[in-house]
Amino acid sequence: MWTTFKATVRTLLLTPSAVIWTLIFPIVLATVFNFMFEPMRSTGSVEAVKVAVVADDAWEDSPFSQIVDTLSEADEPLLAVHPVAGEDEARVLLAEGSVAGTYVVDAAGESTATPSASAAGAPRIILAPAGSGTSSDASYDVNRAILESVATSYLQRVALIEDLSAHDPAALSDPIALEDALGLGVSVREVSFTHAQPDSMVRFYYALLGMASIFAAQLAGESVWRLQPTSSAAGARRAVSGTSRMRLLIPTIGACWAVSTTFLVIAFGYICLTAHIDFSGREGLCLVGIAASSLLSCGIGALVGALPGRMGSDSRRGILTALTCLLSLFAGLYGEPTMELADTVAHVFPAATWLNPVCLIRDLFYTVYYYDTLVPFSLRLAACAGIAAVLLAVSAACMRRSAHEHL
Repeated sequence: MWTTFKATVRTLLLTPSAVIWTLIFPIVLATVFNFMFEPMRSTGSVEAVKVAVVADDAWEDSPFSQIVDTLSEADEPLLAVHPVAGEDEARVLLAEGSVAGTYVVDAAGESTATPSASAAGAPRIILAPAGSGTSSDASYDVNRAILESVATSYLQRVALIEDLSAHDPAALSDPIALEDALGLGVSVREVSFTHAQPDSMVRFYYALLGMASIFAAQLAGESVWRLQPTSSAAGARRAVSGTSRMRLLIPTIGACWAVSTTFLVIAFGYICLTAHIDFSGREGLCLVGIAASSLLSCGIGALVGALPGRMGSDSRRGILTALTCLLSLFAGLYGEPTMELADTVAHVFPAATWLNPVCLIRDLFYTVYYYDTLVPFSLRLAACAGIAAVLLAVSAACMRRSAHEHL
């Protein structure tokens, strides 16, 4: 058995298709994913909201102008100010979509703002209409909320100071009390409902690992087929030899499992390093998951390789390739539309995520990454091992039946 194990390992390592599909292909596809998803995962600073200000004497005399200048001159500015000479010029920029809104400070006695802003120096906002220029995209509501929040916050503080001076003028001489009254500081405690920081792009890498694991089934499929009497003269001699079929099948499956696990571990390490996926110390559990995934793929490959009939190696390899590509479709590997399809299928028919081996392996890593409990991971780990055991048992039965009948 040890001789069979070593011979199978040596044969797999010297088989170009085995190395390409099980090791090189996942690394190449992961590299493509890195170039596709890394710009989408970047956490750069928020783009400043473009706002026009009517820079007249009323604006210069208003304390609100100092707040706007502070927000626009920060290291990560919230506002990008475009001074204009008058309100008509500002409305032209709004119509063109060059700015998201305009701040105007009316002179004393000329305010048309709301009563809370009736005092001299109070700002009013002119917002760009929805659907004009750059305001037609999804950022319109965000930009509008930011501009309104800045002005509203200023007006609230002005009203608070006026009310405080009217009812308790002595409080204005206490800087600590004044800071507490005007401050927005709140006690915040960060709570995570998942084990790791959520990242929607990680799902595609999990689906990639599922696809790569099932592609590894070709190793077992090819190796088990070579034990068939009709595969070659060597297979025929093995069939009539004194070595039992199980003494040939067990080390062959063991060699395929060892090689595919090694290849998948290398691919997994590459994905973690290049895609910057942090499993927060659970990498050991991921390796256990890879071993279970490889065992499941060996079961699938062994079953296809042991199927009775005169199908050649190319036909069996084609079955495994078509099966892998089809199952990967329902695992959401091929982009956002297929991921939505996978979510829909999982919602309508939850058992599909357990019956589809690519989905099962994808969710195996998904549970390690997100959940703080190991119960979901353990259930899927047991499912992989159980399905693999059933498939290997069926493969062994097929191999025993085909010992001499096809010679």
